Amino acid sequence: MKKVLLFSALLIVAFTSKAQYDPLYNQYLFNQALINPAYVGAFDNVSVTLMSRAQWIGIEGAPVTNSLTAHTSIFNNKGGAGVYVLNDRLGVSNNSEVFATFSYKVDFGKARLAAGVQGGVIQYKYDYSELNMEFVNDPSFTPTNENFLRPNFGFGVLYYSEYYYVGISVPRILDFTVNDGISESTRYKRHYYLNGGAIFPLSNGVKIKPSTLIKIVDNQVSVDINGSVLLAESLWVGVLIRNFNTFGALAQLQISDRLRIGYSMELPSTKLITNQWGTHEIMVGFDFAPFNRQVLKRRYF
Repeated sequence: MKKVLLFSALLIVAFTSKAQYDPLYNQYLFNQALINPAYVGAFDNVSVTLMSRAQWIGIEGAPVTNSLTAHTSIFNNKGGAGVYVLNDRLGVSNNSEVFATFSYKVDFGKARLAAGVQGGVIQYKYDYSELNMEFVNDPSFTPTNENFLRPNFGFGVLYYSEYYYVGISVPRILDFTVNDGISESTRYKRHYYLNGGAIFPLSNGVKIKPSTLIKIVDNQVSVDINGSVLLAESLWVGVLIRNFNTFGALAQLQISDRLRIGYSMELPSTKLITNQWGTHEIMVGFDFAPFNRQVLKRRYF
């Protein structure tokens, strides 16, 4: 019970005094549509990806994130269009997002420069009846539910070839604040993403991919460092480090040109590890080429 009360108290502080962060991912390494709208249609085909992430398993009210991205190349592969749907639950909050995404691509020899935009709505829901309160008659706390629907939009740029990429994006530009007539609280602040990676062939059957992601929000910097190895053009295995206090492993199996599945798990290096079973993430991706000039080919990010 004490753990539940402590976690609930932390949630209240987070929602009333500090902006909420974007959901965390590991499989963005193979689906950057999660963080950059310039990625849609990047590989001249139709791509559909489902992902589910359960964080801090064993702790009540821990984050659970489910997402769907679907996008296709358009205009003879000169552009891309897609949709991004997400549900993110954390404690008393249950937030849902729906975005439409568009991109335009310009060829530079064997490389491309893509610019993308997205727009949609985010529903913020807070159900304070889910809190396990030790004292239920506190006159200073009224557990009324909140439900807000807000538009937002974002943009991104991606420069890439078959063997490297560099991207910068702001997926949600508008901050979100609430004023209840007594005080004003910030529920969301924009995030800035900068990421890059490269593929280095070691032999006919082995390739390595170092990559990094830098996220900046409210003058706070988060850094992901990743290293993956591709075996026989089919199996990715790798490790990840986030802010040098969270460590994990990931794998993706390219079953065919049309189907890929991925899994990752991570553990913090703090005392929280003794109270939970880690964070787990699964992904299933499908690629198709039903339209004129679309192609199916192995891709590395």
